[in-house]
Amino acid sequence: MTDPYCVPFTLYELDIDSLTLNLSSGPSLDVSATLSNGRASYILFQHLVARLSGLRENSEGGSSDLIDDEGRGYEVKSYRDPELWPRPAFDLFHTSASSTFGPNNHGPRIKQLLDLGDYAQALEMCRLSGFDKNDFYIYTNTSGYAASIPFRYFVIPTETVLASLSKIDPRKISRTALLDMLASTVRL
Repeated sequence: MTDPYCVPFTLYELDIDSLTLNLSSGPSLDVSATLSNGRASYILFQHLVARLSGLRENSEGGSSDLIDDEGRGYEVKSYRDPELWPRPAFDLFHTSASSTFGPNNHGPRIKQLLDLGDYAQALEMCRLSGFDKNDFYIYTNTSGYAASIPFRYFVIPTETVLASLSKIDPRKISRTALLDMLASTVRL
């Protein structure tokens, strides 16, 4: 990776003041509240990461959200920033493909495997559903985001993600473990 804003194990921070919608008729509307709604902000933050990191949106039909010039895939996931969400209950968060959770495609089967104590088979389903399709994961602090703190993101190689998964549920990962891996911080 040649772009300086996409180096693994580096935390990138950018202050965001507000999100404004400029109307062609003249007035501007402050729509900053949109930033805290994951459904409304997911694409916005993914586009911001792409712009900052030099990656591009994946239009090639693969499972990765973003790709680099070499065709390597980057999946974007969000976590709750400990500055806003300090309780330990927010440490583990979803990192596997959305198809592995809840009532989605593989969610019920993975839950059943975990209930039966078959972690290895549950992990294999997670690998086939997404982990094996991505080379890197980009984590953003945008789950429950508020512009009162910097926008933050970092890149972790998939092999490190796999080695860091929860030993109870392979769909989840610890934000503390990930943040502890970061070697430097770059203010953008």
